[in-house]
Amino acid sequence: MRAQLGTFALRRFINAVVDSTEVTPSLGEMVHHHLEVDWARMKTTPYHALFAVHDSRERWIELRIEDARGYPDALYERGRALLSIGVNGALVTPEDEDRARQAFRTRVFRTCRTCGEHFASWLDYYAHIKTAHWETGDGVGA
Repeated sequence: MRAQLGTFALRRFINAVVDSTEVTPSLGEMVHHHLEVDWARMKTTPYHALFAVHDSRERWIELRIEDARGYPDALYERGRALLSIGVNGALVTPEDEDRARQAFRTRVFRTCRTCGEHFASWLDYYAHIKTAHWETGDGVGA
């Protein structure tokens, strides 16, 4: 799948990737050891940013962001942290967790859509979804 993505839609895309791991954790577990996430931002003209999910033989998703020039590096670091965690699902590595902690620092990492509780890390958020809302009839996994 190849698509152009406006930077304004980056957060929506990231949230969709992360949300998909709530209802399909087995997918995250399957790809964890097989797919890699690259997030590269060109420093010269035409200032594109490229996101790719790939393995050693094939690219599965490739997104090129056209209007990357006016956005700070921090946005891309947050995107990289979220996308990497979203692709890897429940099997997040300590490096992914550290990257998210560094990118978000004092910000809330994720807010539960069902109860509004805030979480500082992906593992805490995922555990909350699994213990408080999974197959309980209040939204996620129901």
